[in-house]
Parts: sequence; C-alpha cells; structure tokens
Amino acid sequence: MSCSKAPAVDTQDLLARFAAFNMLDAADRTRIQNAARPIHAARGELLVQQEDCPRGIHLVLAGRVKCFVLSPSGGEKIVRLADPGSFFGEEAALLNRPHIVNAQAMTQSELLFVPTGLLREAMVSSTPFAVSMSMRLATASYDLMSTMQVQFQLSGTQRVAHYLTRLAPDDAEHCEIRLDIDKQTIAAQLNLTPETLSRILSQLTREGMIQPRGRRGMVLSKLSELRSCAAH
Repeated sequence: MSCSKAPAVDTQDLLARFAAFNMLDAADRTRIQNAARPIHAARGELLVQQEDCPRGIHLVLAGRVKCFVLSPSGGEKIVRLADPGSFFGEEAALLNRPHIVNAQAMTQSELLFVPTGLLREAMVSSTPFAVSMSMRLATASYDLMSTMQVQFQLSGTQRVAHYLTRLAPDDAEHCEIRLDIDKQTIAAQLNLTPETLSRILSQLTREGMIQPRGRRGMVLSKLSELRSCAAH
C-alpha cells in the first residue's frame, strides 16, 4: 500500500474562508501564515482536553470536530459542532484560562492551528478583525444562553420538536430534510439519552408529524403542529 503525501497548506488562501480572519490585511495574514501549523486528525483523535492550557485556536478546514463535556456518570453533552469554515478554542485562548471542553475529531479532519500570541497581535493591529472577533464571542455567548434556556425550560419532546423545526424554512408546512449528524450526536446536543430521543421520534411519527426516510432522511409533514409542539 502506498501513501501519498498531503498537499502543502496555503494558509493565506485558506484564511479567507474564515469569518473575522478575512478582515486581516496582508501583513497580519503573512504573520499568521508563517506561524500557523497544519494538523491532520484521525477520526476519534482528541485535539483538546478539558483543563489543558490553551496555546492557540483551531480552524477547521475539512471534517467535523465536536466540543463536549462529560458528566460524572460519563454522559456526553455536546456544546458545539465545528464544521469547515469555523474555529474553536478562542475563549480559553484569549482569556488564557484552561479549556473547559474537550474537542474530538468526529471524522478524519484537517485543521490549522494559530498560536494565541499572533491572534492577540492581529486583534491589536486590525480594528475590523478585533470587532469581528468580539461579535463572534458575543454571538457564541448568546447562543449558549439560548441553548441553556431551551434545555432548562422545555421538555424532551419540545426540545426535539424545536430542533427539527429549525431545519425547515420558516414558512414551510411540509419539508423533507436529511440529518447531517447521527442520532446519538443529536441526543447529546439536546441533553437526552439516545433511547429517549428514539422514543420521542417514534411518538412524533405515530402522531403524523414526521415520517422517517432511511437512516437520516425525514419528512416533516405537519410543521405547524411541530412548531406548536415546540412552543407548548
């Protein structure tokens, strides 16, 4: 078996794919280009462990990374899914505090590691970049509070209905979707056990609100009822 060498990473071109980083000028891009380190992560590889000291941030070029915490019983709660074009670890890096989540590659993934020092320098030298990073952190904080509200105030059935309705256009009554993550991951995102998620999906199927189509396909056949279910 022969192994082909991975192509060289052109960091300047790649940075333009990432919100905030595309606001940098040529000088800042060059500094990051010279220091960024490509990472080739195998499926299941841990990139960050809880309590690790932050040394930089990870930009996802290909694949998918889950950021999660573990309960005392070993249950997994997914805090964020990082897909291509997104990055993670900036909160700990900018505060210089230990990581509070684990980060693990869900598939074979390609990433770019940017050291914290250069991130700070870029924020000082580029106001648009600093503003964009601030907006990103504010959005992440707001989204986290919204997630906590959903999980604390809504029942399991409401959480599942809320999740499914967000995958459909706002004005649709009937919509066919395909889940891009497996049901175990969805359950972890919604703070449910896989068994509970399966029971809720079966209940929604019996009530005619959804129709499964294979492993990940699904028809949302009564979206008005599903939205009402999410709200009450």
